[in-house]
Amino acid sequence: MNKKTLSSLFVLFAIVSMGITAAPSAFAEHSMNATVENADGSSVPGCEPDCFIPATVTIGVGGQVTFANNDTAAHTSTAGTPADGPSGAWDSSLVMTGQSYTTGPLEEGEYPYFCMVHPWMEGMVIVEAEGESHDDHGHDETKEDHGDDDHGEMEMQTLTAADISIDIADGAKAGERVAIDVTIGGSHVNYDIVATQNGETILDESGVHSHTGEGQHITSALSADASDDSPIDVTVTFQGFGMVGEEMTGPVGLTNTAQAVPEFGTIAALILVVAISSIIALSAKSRLSFMPRI
Repeated sequence: MNKKTLSSLFVLFAIVSMGITAAPSAFAEHSMNATVENADGSSVPGCEPDCFIPATVTIGVGGQVTFANNDTAAHTSTAGTPADGPSGAWDSSLVMTGQSYTTGPLEEGEYPYFCMVHPWMEGMVIVEAEGESHDDHGHDETKEDHGDDDHGEMEMQTLTAADISIDIADGAKAGERVAIDVTIGGSHVNYDIVATQNGETILDESGVHSHTGEGQHITSALSADASDDSPIDVTVTFQGFGMVGEEMTGPVGLTNTAQAVPEFGTIAALILVVAISSIIALSAKSRLSFMPRI
């Protein structure tokens, strides 16, 4: 074999190796469950294509979708299309304002859905197997190897309460929905999240699964401004490292909490006002200058 042929083979092996290494990055990441809301005013045309928010969601096999009606009119969530009618996968019937409907566990596939009362409202639920992506369904062998490697790493992961990060925006007003970002150190994490305000549950999701340890959740509309007297309290409970349906590892039951209050609390504002007033009074009385001399 001459040197030119040998060099060509090395180049070919390098290209193949790069393709194999890059393949896992195309795998889809999704939660087991999702929540979809009716857009405000979606009972009249004009909301298309976002009459459902979000209009398209991706979940894992066996996951469920909750349809929450925060609009002022009743709606349905019916699997199928306006042209072909219901497919039979699910049908919520009428969901009244402030109520919700949750599908049963869904099998792998794509599920278009619509509102039978308002047929311009359409959406899509995509159910994927773990590690599978839309763009590439042909890497089963690579996917299985990748999953085994991740699982081996999961068993060695440790966790403390400090590794559970909860990020929630301050200063939310009544009627607004609040985004809560959760980050847990590790991969293939499972957790529950609950948020309350004034004793009212505004978010309750169980069995959340994240490949990367990150997740975002949206509360229902607040009944009052977030304040010192009406804070938003969030609790995240870790349920273990592992794939859904397998034995979990790690400190199951470990929790961390967070609280959202005004962007600049009233107590802090009062302290600042008093401090500034005191400085002004002291400066006037003593004729002292707090500015450095040049």
